[in-house]
Amino acid sequence: MNIQINPAHDPEKLQHVLLQKDRIQVPEFFTEETAEHLHKLLIEHKHWYLAYNQGANYYESSMEQLNALNPQQKQKFMGSIYRRAQTQFQYVFNQYYITQAIDLNEHPGDPMHQMHAFINSPETIGFMRVLTGDHSVQKADSYASMYMPGHFLTAHDDRHDKHDRVAAYVFSMTRGWEKNWGGHLAFFDENGNISEAFMPSFNTLNLFLVPQLHSVQLVAPFAGTNRTSFLGWLHR
Repeated sequence: MNIQINPAHDPEKLQHVLLQKDRIQVPEFFTEETAEHLHKLLIEHKHWYLAYNQGANYYESSMEQLNALNPQQKQKFMGSIYRRAQTQFQYVFNQYYITQAIDLNEHPGDPMHQMHAFINSPETIGFMRVLTGDHSVQKADSYASMYMPGHFLTAHDDRHDKHDRVAAYVFSMTRGWEKNWGGHLAFFDENGNISEAFMPSFNTLNLFLVPQLHSVQLVAPFAGTNRTSFLGWLHR
């Protein structure tokens, strides 16, 4: 099906809101039919990888590799991630790098791949150029993520040595989230206080200009569902 933005959204009006504090949250971003379709894609997807880092090295492990670990090995693996998070940049969550999968011809025809085509369509790129006020936006990459209990992403500002990022976008597609479950997209001031935080929600665009210090707060062990979204960056 065609992925459609809710026609009620005017990117020029949204731009005025975005430029006030360099970030914006837009509820009901997609049409209702599109939102249901995208949510189903995330819930039914089978090719998740556990994404995590060790210092400047970045890894993906398949679900098969993780399931082969016994409970003691899993506990040791996660324990090392939590210890590193005490003092350095660290993340762990389930990910499917849609753009990379397409480039490498992995899982050809996977329904998730349509998100890459949507975000890079002339219509969507044009919408994002107006929304961000930056007409140098040329392309976007596309990921899907699923944060489960115990997953997190510590504070960073999205600057990259090789990519000229204009903004980060997150299409939040999480139903029934409770505020006490964590998983908020949190933004920090110069004192380390949280200046604003976006709770996981359904059919919501969260977009912020780069650089901007932010994190995804730890998903509580008692969270009743998973935090699911499509995301990526708009590039010059």
